[in-house]
Amino acid sequence: MLYDADNVMFSAGAVVFDVASKQVLTVIDRRKTNPDVYFPKGRIEAGETMEEAARREVEEETGVVCRLWPKMMGMEVRESPAIGKTKVIYWYAAGFISTSAQRLEDHEKFTASWVSIDEAPHVLSHEQDKQLLGICRAYVERERRDH
Repeated sequence: MLYDADNVMFSAGAVVFDVASKQVLTVIDRRKTNPDVYFPKGRIEAGETMEEAARREVEEETGVVCRLWPKMMGMEVRESPAIGKTKVIYWYAAGFISTSAQRLEDHEKFTASWVSIDEAPHVLSHEQDKQLLGICRAYVERERRDH
């Protein structure tokens, strides 16, 4: 499928694991009556790599500093009627490093929340995020087994 470049927005995000506590980082979006729960992500800014955008968005939305793991986990394409564009989202898996100050934009009302890896599929609002978690979790388990 061909998309008009003026109607496409590129984003990046990460599924951040705290391997020691067996938890994954989520964002609770409180802009709606029924808050959505998903993984942190956002627009790639001019001159920024996908990896830089993923790390920056995680830190801005949650206050968590992370280290991206070496492999991109997936790419998602979704229609976004609210902005009238097609979103292309590049997803990474990452490990927790530390916390810093959350730096939300004026329109954002996000709360960061650590959820157990087993509970996360029941908490996440969108099927794509559940699928992404499965891909990332399988990668983590393979890496742990192979090292």
